[in-house]
Amino acid sequence: MITGSSPLFTDGREKYPVRTAALLCLLFIIITALAVVIPILIQSNSLYSVELLYDYRPGELANEDVIAPYDFSFDDEIATQAAREENARRVLPQFDFSMTQTYSSVNRAKALADALMDEDSDVAALATEYGISEPEAFATAWSLISQEDKAVVLQIFQETLEYFLHQGIFQQSQLNDITAQGYTLVQSALPADDSYELVNSMAYVSGVVSDDSLNEAVIDYLDNYTVILPASSFSILMRLIDAFDTPNVLYDELETERLRTEAREQTPTVQAEIHRGDYILRYDTIVTEQALQTIRQINGLTVDVSVPQLIAQVLFLAIVLYVALHFLTAFIERKYRVLTYTLIFMIGLLVVLVVTYLCIFYFQQVGDSVNQMVPFLFLPLLMCLLTSQKRVGFVAGAVFACLTLFFPTTGLMTFFYFLCSIEVSLLLVRFGVTRLDMIYQAFYSALANVLITLVFHFIEGRELIHLFTEIVGVSVNVVLTYVLLTVLLPVLERFMNIPTVFRLNELASTTSPVLVRLRTQAIGTYNHSMNVSDMAYNAAREIGANSELAKVGGLYHDIGKAEHPEYFIENQGGGPNIHDEMKYTLSAAVIKSHVKLGVEKGKEAGLPQEVLDIIEQHHGNDVISFFYNKALEEAKASKTPVQVNEEDFRYTSDIPQTKEAGIVMLADCFEAASRTLKKPTTQRYEKLFTSILVGKMNANQLDECKLSMSDIEKIKRVFVHQAFGRDHMRIQYPGKEND
Repeated sequence: MITGSSPLFTDGREKYPVRTAALLCLLFIIITALAVVIPILIQSNSLYSVELLYDYRPGELANEDVIAPYDFSFDDEIATQAAREENARRVLPQFDFSMTQTYSSVNRAKALADALMDEDSDVAALATEYGISEPEAFATAWSLISQEDKAVVLQIFQETLEYFLHQGIFQQSQLNDITAQGYTLVQSALPADDSYELVNSMAYVSGVVSDDSLNEAVIDYLDNYTVILPASSFSILMRLIDAFDTPNVLYDELETERLRTEAREQTPTVQAEIHRGDYILRYDTIVTEQALQTIRQINGLTVDVSVPQLIAQVLFLAIVLYVALHFLTAFIERKYRVLTYTLIFMIGLLVVLVVTYLCIFYFQQVGDSVNQMVPFLFLPLLMCLLTSQKRVGFVAGAVFACLTLFFPTTGLMTFFYFLCSIEVSLLLVRFGVTRLDMIYQAFYSALANVLITLVFHFIEGRELIHLFTEIVGVSVNVVLTYVLLTVLLPVLERFMNIPTVFRLNELASTTSPVLVRLRTQAIGTYNHSMNVSDMAYNAAREIGANSELAKVGGLYHDIGKAEHPEYFIENQGGGPNIHDEMKYTLSAAVIKSHVKLGVEKGKEAGLPQEVLDIIEQHHGNDVISFFYNKALEEAKASKTPVQVNEEDFRYTSDIPQTKEAGIVMLADCFEAASRTLKKPTTQRYEKLFTSILVGKMNANQLDECKLSMSDIEKIKRVFVHQAFGRDHMRIQYPGKEND
């Protein structure tokens, strides 16, 4: 990070200052409040308005003429609601045929008939059990008829009951309620003629059999019988049927309401077309709710937000913003960047909301096309390019779409339009290393957004007259967004020292003063760093890490060696080793110092903190084994006891905290060690890498860098491939030596 900058932009190793936390809370409150207030401001600042002389109520007489000042269309809520209710009313009351009740009645009737045919049965008790009226009188009447008549009565009873149950017995009270609602037809699932397979059919209320009309229907039905029953037998038959008049076709209120709700939902919204010069109110005519609704539309949908609605909106938006900040924090690996990116996100969101309001206010005369003109891509692309993470950009886009959900010019379809456009635009981001790549991204993003706009235009069924304006609006929007990003990104990169791909590409240039000095002072270290950088770059690309950061980290990881290059073997050119004349502890101290010096030189050069971390962590807290082992050997050979302190030979930095730092550590060790191999082969390189890896893992150097075994396997393949290509053998030409 830039030293001496504002306390707001600390390196993140300390807790946020109180005033920083207060600023974040204030921004949170302001953004939430603006997202609620802006829709109200938009509605209350319409370009056209109609001034009424009186506060009319429906049913009153108008004392003035009101004429539409311009052409417009809107969703006619009153007409739509009327159409919905009309379609719902067309759904007939739904009745269900109860198989359970039917079989229960049939089985009970059979059981009663069997019991009555038993001469030893207690008829009065049976009559009481089955609900037959006047049980004693029934028992007396039953005893007076012959056994043959009893069999005939019971047979007719069962056949008649089963017939009417098959036809369906309705409940009269339910039919009365339906008739009171104005329905003369009902929809019912009744059995087919010869089976109990249910078939949907309509029936007139007056034509069905109910529990009240069952007796009359039975009398009519019995006229068709050739058997003439005596009066006493007929009376017994009617008493039996009365006891089994339980309805088996019942009104299904839930299904009826479901179908009516479905009919309402399928009713298309009625569009009211108002043309300039149309009379909305005429003098001395009755004021309708429809006319008042039209006037409210002209006046920008008069703001009428209830307190509970405002509270609900505030809670919803606060939750959305809180969740977004949570994900933003989780997605950013380097916690010292959380505050910086959070502030950029919050301030950017605040600015975008204000600009959105201005766009809607000044462009609302274009109608629905205003949605293509609001800066919905700016913040997502900004956060994506700053963090080099598309998912961070998508979180920013989702938040913006949610915050504009309550705007009068937007809705659910606009919400999904924003999400779709943002997602596609983020997918087209390729994190190019030159700013010229932004031009290509802008072109493809504009083309993609034009196609998305076309799709949503026809999905929503808008008029073709607005299509050209929408296409031009979204194209200009995308181009202006990329122009603004091209201008703003370098400012943020420099001011906050953020390692975007563009900034890292600039640092990777070999004309960088730090690298020029390293090449001049320590050519061996410079060549080593170039190889490490190349290995780290390709390995990071292979595992999906930040390849540009790994590349720059590899280039700068040993810049501390430029201060005393002669102490490092790669710069000694085969001459005498200066360490031969030094104590091992002093040699270790000199070797260790290049890490601290590298961090200091990196800060002086203004390197991003992410690069400084790689410089600091590329040796972790590992032991300088060469000098440590030499010291142990010398102590053993000494005649006097000598204590060798391992800490004197150990680096004092943190172990690698990121994948990029872990890759550079492995590349640094492998590149240096691979030069010591004689007659190198692929197998020897793989064995060397495994040896280095085991050593680092035993020393716990890779515990926190989040490299998986799958990642390490890919890294090994890249390192071995590059080392083999670097050290390949060349043909010996006759009379010449290989260069």
